[in-house]
Amino acid sequence: MYQNYQYEVDPKDPLKPLYQGTFEEKVTVGGKERRYLVYIPKGVRPSTAGVFILPENSKTADDLWRDSWWRMIADTEETKEKLIVFFLEPENDTWNTDEPYGKPDGDVAYIEQVYLAGAQRFKFCVHEAKFYLTGCREGGVLANMAAMYNPAVWASVATVGGSQVNENYRQAAAEDFCTNLDGFIDETHRLNLKKSDIPMPAWVINDPESPVGTDNGTADYWKRSCGITEDGKQTSPDTVTYIRSAEPPYAPNQEKEAFRVCMSTIPGGSADYANLLLRRIWKDFLYRQRRWMSGPGGDLRVTKDPVADLGMEYHCEEIGGWMREWYVYVPEQVKQNPGKPVPLVFAMHGYTCSAEIYCGNSEWYKVADKHGFILVHPTATPSTIEATTVASSPDNVALPAWNFMHTAPNGPDELLFFRTLLEKVCTDHAIDRTRVYATGHSHGSVMTQVLAMTMPEVFAAAAPCSGVLFQGFGMDIRVLPEIHNRKDCPIPIWMFGGEQEPWLLPNIPTDTNSTGDSIRIWRGNNHLTPELPANWEDGWQVNGRWHDLHYAREDGAPMVNYTWVDYMPHATMTEMSFRIWEEFFSKFSRVDGEIKYNPGV
Repeated sequence: MYQNYQYEVDPKDPLKPLYQGTFEEKVTVGGKERRYLVYIPKGVRPSTAGVFILPENSKTADDLWRDSWWRMIADTEETKEKLIVFFLEPENDTWNTDEPYGKPDGDVAYIEQVYLAGAQRFKFCVHEAKFYLTGCREGGVLANMAAMYNPAVWASVATVGGSQVNENYRQAAAEDFCTNLDGFIDETHRLNLKKSDIPMPAWVINDPESPVGTDNGTADYWKRSCGITEDGKQTSPDTVTYIRSAEPPYAPNQEKEAFRVCMSTIPGGSADYANLLLRRIWKDFLYRQRRWMSGPGGDLRVTKDPVADLGMEYHCEEIGGWMREWYVYVPEQVKQNPGKPVPLVFAMHGYTCSAEIYCGNSEWYKVADKHGFILVHPTATPSTIEATTVASSPDNVALPAWNFMHTAPNGPDELLFFRTLLEKVCTDHAIDRTRVYATGHSHGSVMTQVLAMTMPEVFAAAAPCSGVLFQGFGMDIRVLPEIHNRKDCPIPIWMFGGEQEPWLLPNIPTDTNSTGDSIRIWRGNNHLTPELPANWEDGWQVNGRWHDLHYAREDGAPMVNYTWVDYMPHATMTEMSFRIWEEFFSKFSRVDGEIKYNPGV
């Protein structure tokens, strides 16, 4: 019935999905196997969106696959990322809409297990910011229940004719502590957050013709979670939209426009799998929010496509035998004076991700808009990583990873790529070559430090996020000949880490851990003596979540800097991008090979 295909990484089309088609998968719940289907369309991108579909009673995953329009929507999605579709099904034809909260072998547990399987990367990669839930009739009730049970992992939920969640279930969810805070497991209830405190964008579509289709308080539950107290506005003939007006808890990393609840009443809307509404559900609602990891419970923001919404230049050209992808963002204020040289920032994504992901995750384009510089987001080529960590597994399908360790068979030369990319951008735009900077997250943070060590004469400063000089995980760049043979050329560095990523880097530096060792190495590279600070407890500056450590040369230039962020997981965020530019990059230039520091900028 189903066809699936597997390919090898093709240098001429490296981002082509290695698996395409439909796959039957199984999970174990309460000692029993339950099945679901996964549909991977042609052209799907790495770290794409994943939409979980729950049908009404008596319908199977096969029925959904065959008769709903979700495969067509995935096939015809016009943005580059597309979407992967997960088709779930009730056990013995019936969802248990009255199951008690927390039932370990129930239908919500089944949805949880499919989500956990969907977060693995053996055939595909759904980005953690892009998991969505939708359901029809009884499947809609279960979609709401699953979102209430584990709210921090879903970017939004939409249901048609499935809004009658049992009041006892809603109350139990509202009163339960939320321990899974999207990358931060708060088992001690340190932040005292309940599940009903986690905002959930939701579209509740009532259908009086559905047996469970009239709202009984579910929409109000979601409005309270989003902190919405205002009256709604009629945004279409059949829909009222409610949006939070107060600033969210972690602005600017969160956007109040994404704290959105819609309510509709559409008689007959849930018939035929709600096919007539599915395009609206995907493009007008689910797709429009993402839950980025960084704040407790995630940071909701409005989705922005780099080209369609932000007007970025898209490039895909052959460099060194590989087709390479990158986006260039030129703010309007720069376009208005195209002959004036402006600074340039390279911003690199992490393992499994892409330029499109890091654009939305870091929101460097907002910094460029405010301060008037050109931004480049490049994409790595897919390969496998042999290290087993929270973020990687040797069993993963090949996913974008920077080839700085030269481990990808016949892989690309990253230094050639970046040197070529720099010259191309400088040819196309007026660039101030004294003010070129590099930053990146996770695997991109290591790529950032490789550039800072091997091409220091190019950059005025570098800022690796969630990144130090790792000694394990197959990423010890200090063994590379190009690092051994690097020029003795100081470069300002600002390293960032989160409190919630000790598996990767300890947030508190010591003489014997990788964080302290990285500070020592960079102090040596930047000619600060002694290489090891006398006391790691000295010099900290604390401002809210931020814990900063700065080491300056004689003229006050902060040449080596390290920051850890309270309760932050393996992530980056908008506020970090602004800090890097406003407090760091903007102060440095490289003139005639020497680092100049201008604190007044």
